[in-house]
Amino acid sequence: MTYKPKAFEHINKMENDKNANKSNNIEIIEINLVESNENKEDSAVPKTAKDLFSDFKASDESDFEPNENEATDSDSDEPLSKRMKTKKKAELKKKIKEEDPLKKKKSYTQKYKKEWESIPTVKPWISESIHGPHYFYCRFCKKDYKCGKTEIFKHMSAMKHKKHLSSTNQSVQNKFMFRGLLCPTITPFVKSRGKEVNFKLIGPYAKFLKACGVKGILLNDVAGEGMSLTTDERKQLLEYWYDICKEKNQFLMVQVGGAPLKCVIDMAMHAEKLKVGAIVLMPDLYHRPKNHLDLIRYIKIISDYTHKIPILYHHYPKYTQLYNIDMTAFLLDITGEIESFVGVIYSTNDLQDGLTALTLNPEKYVVFMGTDEVMLGAVASGFTCIMGNSINILPKLAESICQCIKDGEIKSAQASQNLLKKAVDNIYCNGDMVATLKAAISIMTNLPVETVREPLQTLWDGTITKMRNKLHEIGII
Repeated sequence: MTYKPKAFEHINKMENDKNANKSNNIEIIEINLVESNENKEDSAVPKTAKDLFSDFKASDESDFEPNENEATDSDSDEPLSKRMKTKKKAELKKKIKEEDPLKKKKSYTQKYKKEWESIPTVKPWISESIHGPHYFYCRFCKKDYKCGKTEIFKHMSAMKHKKHLSSTNQSVQNKFMFRGLLCPTITPFVKSRGKEVNFKLIGPYAKFLKACGVKGILLNDVAGEGMSLTTDERKQLLEYWYDICKEKNQFLMVQVGGAPLKCVIDMAMHAEKLKVGAIVLMPDLYHRPKNHLDLIRYIKIISDYTHKIPILYHHYPKYTQLYNIDMTAFLLDITGEIESFVGVIYSTNDLQDGLTALTLNPEKYVVFMGTDEVMLGAVASGFTCIMGNSINILPKLAESICQCIKDGEIKSAQASQNLLKKAVDNIYCNGDMVATLKAAISIMTNLPVETVREPLQTLWDGTITKMRNKLHEIGII
């Protein structure tokens, strides 16, 4: 007879009771208190976005917590007094945590500082972030990053940022290599009621400019009465001048703005098809931009249709009445947004404002100084691109100012500037800028180009004679 322990007798008794209950049709409900691994995995899977992020909370504290059951007093070789001291520390830490569960280790996060924008290497691409004061925005990478001067310089040295910096508008900018004097040409009209474009006079006029050493041509701008021309006339003029500039090796730019948006887009696409050197934009003269961001949006719409041709903006507040446009903010915010944008023509006497625009990001943007009165100051300040209406009549005088500054002959440059100012004052004092300019060109070239299109008014013959005598008196002719 084998001996059976009492534990086996207890198990046999439970099985017999179970069989007996089955025979008596009594259902036994077993409750499994141990949760299976499969159920654990299912419960861990988040069902909603809220569940997904609810368990993730930022903390600077360590995830490590000592397990009190891991070692007991009897298992440790340390003295009892030391073990008791460690235990008391753990209990105190647990008590503090229970009393104040939200208490966390404080971390310092730096806020965005406006003074960072004055750092030359940072200024072209950094700006405030819409996500709050603890972030900065990179215009090149088009992303937001955590603030901190160290983080800014780390980001600047990152390969991704350097790649964006080198690729942003580099291919388009390489196409715009013009530097020097740019002439805003006039448009000759027939002396008739319809004032049609007189294409016969364009050839001799272009020959005069080429003989005077003019290397850059700007078509259909304010001086060219572009806003008084129809879309078809502006296209025909561009095609005519394109052949001339190609033959005479002159750089051709065309102003396509100051018209309804659809017409502007049409003319821009036409200029790109001809492979013109660059297009110049003026804003819609009726629906004027409210601020510089609105102006950027306007340029962006046009650039979406012309990806391969450089775009410049003509800042002419006296004509467009856009005195409230902050050009520094404009150049900062347009950086990285429009790859084909390459610069600004600055037609204002505010040399300081123009100089700020010039030095803002000289590697990416070219800035033209577009007024005759400050030509000497502009060249002396470092401007290499000059546009002036006087280049139509006195290009050699403008060229002399540039060359004298280059050679260090300051007094000669000043004399040339004073003579240029006298000539301009005696021309513009006789009426509207366009009408008086065309009259002066007719005096200098003997070409009948003085006619303007309505609503502008052509100067009377007596006024033109008076202008001729005055120019002869000061030694211009």
